[in-house]
Amino acid sequence: ETEWADRWDVYLIGSPDDDIHSFAIINSLMIVLFLTGAIATIMIRTLRKDIAGYNEMQTLEEAQEETGWKLVHGDVFRPPSTQPIIFSVMVGTGAQIGTAFLATMLCSMFRLINPMRKGQTLTAILILYVLCGSVAE
Repeated sequence: ETEWADRWDVYLIGSPDDDIHSFAIINSLMIVLFLTGAIATIMIRTLRKDIAGYNEMQTLEEAQEETGWKLVHGDVFRPPSTQPIIFSVMVGTGAQIGTAFLATMLCSMFRLINPMRKGQTLTAILILYVLCGSVAE
């Protein structure tokens, strides 16, 4: 028979193998960081060769035969004609909040966030919001 004051202890007190789960998560994060670094190295090497090739164009005929990102760089880097600052801030903030919301929902779906621990949930939401700041840039 469980006492009334201790009825939630089964759900709120973690199991003894919680450390194993945190080690698995850290291990997965380290693998992701390593693979991200490997892909970034490959991308930097490829882009460095492409940019060097674009910078070597000397004549007008070579410039007219542009390919890749040079075709759209004028459109991509042009600021909006009306309210450029407000529009970009709104899009960036919306993307950050949306990504943080999606990440929070995914974490709760995979039970990485325990809804019974309100402090843990709020901390996770704030951390995910801060980490999603790179999306807003």
